Amino acid sequence: MRITDAHKPRRNLCPQKKETAKRLMNRSTDLTRWLKLPAARSRTPALGKRELAILEVLWQQGALSVQQVHASLQEDISLNTVQSTLERLHRKDLLQRRKESRAFFYSAVLQKQALISNLLHDIAADLSGGDMAPMLSGFIDYLADVAPAMGDRLHQALNDEPDSCGTGHNSRSANNDSCIDHDS
Repeated sequence: MRITDAHKPRRNLCPQKKETAKRLMNRSTDLTRWLKLPAARSRTPALGKRELAILEVLWQQGALSVQQVHASLQEDISLNTVQSTLERLHRKDLLQRRKESRAFFYSAVLQKQALISNLLHDIAADLSGGDMAPMLSGFIDYLADVAPAMGDRLHQALNDEPDSCGTGHNSRSANNDSCIDHDS
């Protein structure tokens, strides 16, 4: 070993772990590469099903210990798996923890709506360059497929929404550059 290498931490991963790490890193960039988009920094780290299940428990119940999270999960997984998943979420800055006695209590840093918003920002940046029109159109189509009643309510709300003039209907002049005053 050279003297200059003595200060570097050794990171010897077995070939199988190296391959797994490569696949995970490639998975997150596949869509960007497929679409030939420049890589942008994501607002939200990649999350697996188990991580999302644990976040859901914490959103519903608030701060919990590892044992409490384990008891709340519907899956048959070990306590060690729950603890390592909580630790991973903490390292991703999605959970905060506080120590009480000999146990850590974990709570979500972001509310569910904020996480969804961050994911939508990532999708908008990756797929539409930040243009929200295709995002809104795609979301309305999605709602029409999975929740027609909610899609109808959203469509109705958008139609009933006051325009920028604040009148509740289209009150723009013919050249569409200013509001028409109906009181004069």
